[in-house]
Amino acid sequence: MTGAFLSCLYFLWFRLKIRALPNYLWLAAIAIAYIFFTLKLWERPEEAIHFLEYGLLGFLLFKAFQHHIHDKSIYLAVFLLGTMIGIFDEILQWMIPLRYWDLRDVGLDALSIGLLQVAVWKGLKPEIPSTRVKPKSVKIISWLFAAILVLLGLCTSNTPPRVRSYTNLFPFLSFLEKQEPMNELKFKHKDPEIGVFFSRLSFEDLTRTDTHRAEEYGAIFKEWSAKKYGDFLVHFPGYARPFLHEMRVHIFRRDRRFSLAKKADNQKDREENLFIAYKENLILEKYFGKTLLKSPHKWQNTRPKQIEVEIDTTPFYRSPVSAVKHIPLEEKTLWGVILMIVIALVYLNIQISRQQKNT
Repeated sequence: MTGAFLSCLYFLWFRLKIRALPNYLWLAAIAIAYIFFTLKLWERPEEAIHFLEYGLLGFLLFKAFQHHIHDKSIYLAVFLLGTMIGIFDEILQWMIPLRYWDLRDVGLDALSIGLLQVAVWKGLKPEIPSTRVKPKSVKIISWLFAAILVLLGLCTSNTPPRVRSYTNLFPFLSFLEKQEPMNELKFKHKDPEIGVFFSRLSFEDLTRTDTHRAEEYGAIFKEWSAKKYGDFLVHFPGYARPFLHEMRVHIFRRDRRFSLAKKADNQKDREENLFIAYKENLILEKYFGKTLLKSPHKWQNTRPKQIEVEIDTTPFYRSPVSAVKHIPLEEKTLWGVILMIVIALVYLNIQISRQQKNT
């Protein structure tokens, strides 16, 4: 660690000739930000590594853009292109079995790209030949921004009915029907004893399904008790069998957190994991209760009581299961906003082209 620090310091001091204290303060602040978010994401190491990879991508994109943009707008151009790559990355991830589209991940990719640009701008301070934004730069930025808006709009409009419509036209894409939808209707349920959880089903539908299909669904859970969790989710996708799918995810999250609590090295981690397991179990008992009784996943009545002794059960809890992952706008409103912005950008580019011809 010391060797890496000294090597980095040597590179900055002698190779890049960065010798002003403010530069190092900016670099230190960005480094702390990267460490903070990496540790925060470390519960899923692949996400933490992915976050750092996009920081490296931001640097490589900056080096590439230096050949095309010679003014301060280079930082914004890199940020926009990096964000667009992040969107494409999520789209490809959505197409892979057992993976899904998540706007939160796009945001994290954009954050990593943005942090790196601040580090280059305020820390490394490369020589930018021109401080005046050139017309060519404006065009690049405007088209990148328009492309991002259209991509996000298409992802938001990629609902299960639309997936079925284009897979009917192109049967070789039929595997996409089994993927977790990019966007679908979700209900945000508030419960004073729990906090908030999300579902594709309303309170009434949850109660109705749990009451009338407990025997049938309980038998399914017994049949699948020895099979892989991932196979269950593929066989019972959320858009087709929402009750079964969501209940299984709540069970998995509850049991995983309870297992982590038993292995925790310190009391804080133990209490955090027990709290999540307790709340997930509460969701299961209150809204999937009759089916839970018929399944092999019911906890013994003593377990929740034992957990209650160790933790404070009153704090607000937000379950990430089936959480809303799309832009919270109606589709027509979203596309109306996108269309107006794109038209404005086209008009801007036309005006720039006219000015260039007249000069």
